[in-house]
Amino acid sequence: MSTSSPTDTKNATDAFDIERQASVSAAAAAVPVAPRTLGAGSALALGAFGTTLTTLSLSLMEWRGVTITNVYVGNFFFIAAFGLVITAQWELSVGNGFAYTVFSAFGLFYAGYGAILTPAFGVAQAYGSDTAQYNNALGFFMILWTVFVFTFLIASLPINLANIAVFFFVDLGFLTVAASYFADADGHADSARALRKTGGASCFVAGMVGWYIVFHLFLKDNSLLELPLGDTGRYFAKITLCHYVRSNSSQPLLNSSLSQLTIIITTTTTMTQSDVPATDPAVYEAYKTQWASLPDTADAWLARAREVATVLSQDAAQREQENKSPRAEVALLKHSGLLKLLGPKKYGGGEQPWSVGYKAIREVAKGDGSIGMLLGYHLLWSTTANIVGTPSQADRIHQWIITNNYFVGGAVNPRDSDLTITSDGEDIIFNGAKFFNTGGVVSDLTVLEGVLDGTGEHIFALVETRQAGIKFAHNWNNIGLRLTESGGVKIENVRAPWTDALGWDNVSKRPREEVLGVPFASLLLPTIQLVFSNFYLGIAQGALAFASQYTVSTTRPWPFGGDNKASATDEFYILERYGNFFAHLRAAEALADRAGEEISTLYREHSENRPGLTARQRGELAEWVASVKVVTTDVGLRVTSGIFEVTGARATAVKVGLDRFWRDIRTHTLHDPVAYKNRELGRYALLGEVPEPSWYT
Repeated sequence: MSTSSPTDTKNATDAFDIERQASVSAAAAAVPVAPRTLGAGSALALGAFGTTLTTLSLSLMEWRGVTITNVYVGNFFFIAAFGLVITAQWELSVGNGFAYTVFSAFGLFYAGYGAILTPAFGVAQAYGSDTAQYNNALGFFMILWTVFVFTFLIASLPINLANIAVFFFVDLGFLTVAASYFADADGHADSARALRKTGGASCFVAGMVGWYIVFHLFLKDNSLLELPLGDTGRYFAKITLCHYVRSNSSQPLLNSSLSQLTIIITTTTTMTQSDVPATDPAVYEAYKTQWASLPDTADAWLARAREVATVLSQDAAQREQENKSPRAEVALLKHSGLLKLLGPKKYGGGEQPWSVGYKAIREVAKGDGSIGMLLGYHLLWSTTANIVGTPSQADRIHQWIITNNYFVGGAVNPRDSDLTITSDGEDIIFNGAKFFNTGGVVSDLTVLEGVLDGTGEHIFALVETRQAGIKFAHNWNNIGLRLTESGGVKIENVRAPWTDALGWDNVSKRPREEVLGVPFASLLLPTIQLVFSNFYLGIAQGALAFASQYTVSTTRPWPFGGDNKASATDEFYILERYGNFFAHLRAAEALADRAGEEISTLYREHSENRPGLTARQRGELAEWVASVKVVTTDVGLRVTSGIFEVTGARATAVKVGLDRFWRDIRTHTLHDPVAYKNRELGRYALLGEVPEPSWYT
C-alpha cells in the first residue's frame, strides 16, 4: 500500500534529461524507482485504513466486551470510504495504479461492509430468522474479498516487507472471519468465536503495520528520518506480457488487449539482448574482410574513421528514427579496428595517442553522433586502467580487450548513488543501480565503479557484461543520441576478483598511494570531458556538411527579395551564414586539436612517472578542456539549429533527418551545465585558480 506502483511504465519517465533518465520500464524491473508520494495525502489514506481496521479488530477480539460493530459505521462510510477513495484519485493522477486500486478497493469494501451493518439498508432484515443463510452469505462476501486481497499480496512481493505484512495479515484476518461466519451458519458458536478473535488479531497487526507506514511517510516528508520498509525489489524480476515494438518515435506499443498486464515472478529472468529490437550485424559483414588489415599511421587511422562515417551516414536518419539497439553499428566499429586504436601494438592495437583518438571520434560522429559517442566512451573505458590501474593491470586488461576485439561500456554515472562494494574473501561484490549507463546493452565488458563499504574509497573494475547480475532496463527513449543504449541498469551481486580492483593492493585491500594518491589518477575526468567535446564538434561538422549538400541540391532561392537570384547558393544571407558557421567550427576544431595535444603530451611524459604530474599541471589541462567544452557547446548548438535557416522549410521533413544533429548535441550538452565551466574559466582568467578535481572537472 505504499505509493510506488509495481506496474509503473517507461512512459512515466520519458521527460527526464540524460542524467535523470529513470529506469522504470514495463519491460524490466531492473532498477528501483524512488517512490512518488503525495506526502500527507497518502498518509491520510493509510491512516484511514489503519484506524478503521484497528477499531474493527478490537471488536472482533471482544476487547472490553465490545462485540457489536455498528458503532463503526461512521468509520466505514466517512473515514474509510471517503478518505481512501478520494485519496486514490490523487494516486491515479501521478500514475500510481497499484496504490489507486488498493485504496479504492478497501474504501469500497468498508462502504459495503458498513451498508450491511446499517439497518436502513435492510440487509440483515431481509433474511428474517434464517441466520444460517445470512451467515453463509456473509461468509461468501468475505471469502471473495479474501481472494481479492490475495492478489494485492502477490503484487506487493517486489515492493517491501511492510506492504507484504499488511496484505498477509489482512488476508489471514479476512479468511478467518469468513470461516467464522460459516461456523456460525453450521451452529458451531465456540469455533466461530475463536475464529473471529483470530481474525481480529490478524487485522490488528495489519492495522499497526499500516500506522508504521503512515509514520514512515510523515517522517520522510519532514526530512526527519526514513523508517525502513524492507525493500524486496532485488529478489524479484518482472515480465510484461506485451507485443514489444519500437515505433518511429521509439514508444513501446502495447497490444491493446494486454494493456498494462504484468506478471511478477520470483526468478531472475529479465529482458535479454535477444528480446530487444536490434540492427542486424550481417549488413556490415563485408567490411570484416575489407578492413582486415589495421591502419599503421595516424593518417590511415583517421582515413578509416572517415570510411566508417561514410558507411553510417548513408542511412543515419532512418536508423535513428527506427531506434533499434545498435548491434550492427558496434560490429562495424569492431570490423574497422577503431576499438583498438589506443591499445598497445604488442596485442594488436594501434598505439595511437589520444590526440588521434579524439579526431577519430570526431570523424565518426560526423556520420552518426550516437556511434561517435559510443566509440568515445569505449576508448575512455578501455584505457581506464592506464590512469587508475597499476601497469600490470593495464597490460592485462589491454590484452583481454584487444585480443577479443571487445567493446566496453560503462555504468559510472556520478549523478546517481554510488554502487556499494563489499569484500568477500578474494572477491569484491558490486550492488546498486544506475539510471544511466553508456552502451552497456551492446557491450562485451562493463566498467563498474563504487564505494567500498565502510571506507568511502572508490574502486573501478571491468566485468563481463553478459551475466545474471547485470540487468538492463532497456528504457533509453530520449530525443537525441538514440542509438547509444544509455538507459538504466541494476547491478546485483556482481563479483570481480580483488586483483581486478584498479589501483588497489589485493593483499592489504587498500588503494595504492603511488597510483590513486597522485594527481595523475584524476586525469580520467578531463579525458572524458574532451571526448564529449569532440563528438559535439563532429556532430556539428556533420550537420554543416549535410546541410551544405542539401542546400546545393534542393534549397530554392527566395523569389520575393527584390534582388532575385538564380540559385540558393547565390543568396547573400545563405553564403553569409555558411561562412560564419564554417569559421566558428574551424576555430573550435583548432582549439580541440590543441587540447588533444596537451592531454597527449601529459600522458606521454607522465605515464611512466605518474608522481611527476603536479596538481597545477593537471589543473592547467582541465582549463584547456573546459575551454573546448564551452566553445563546442555554444558553436554546436548554434550551428545545428541555424542550418535550418539556410536549408528552407522542406528541410524540416522527417525523412530528411536534419533535426537529429541538434537533438544529439542538445541531449548530451545537458550532461553537466556548461555554465559551471564558464565560471571555472572565469576564476582561472581572473584569479589564476585551477579547479579541484571532481567527477566533472
